[in-house]
Amino acid sequence: MRSAQNHSPVVVNEKDPQQKQTSAVKKLEQCPFCDSKLLFTHDLNLSYLQVVETSRCPGCGVTMRPKTFTLH
Repeated sequence: MRSAQNHSPVVVNEKDPQQKQTSAVKKLEQCPFCDSKLLFTHDLNLSYLQVVETSRCPGCGVTMRPKTFTLH
């Protein structure tokens, strides 16, 4: 688990949209425990028009809760 002593808080300049976007993408793509890049899998269910997204960390082996998205 990540400790507060090893990582400094991310300071984002609110006037810079590129920096805000980069920070948001980094937050979504990295493991909250070990900072490894997450691996995503997507399963398509056409009978219910849904996509199920599952993410897994190759560094610590944690699997995140699947997210279900409805297709339009």
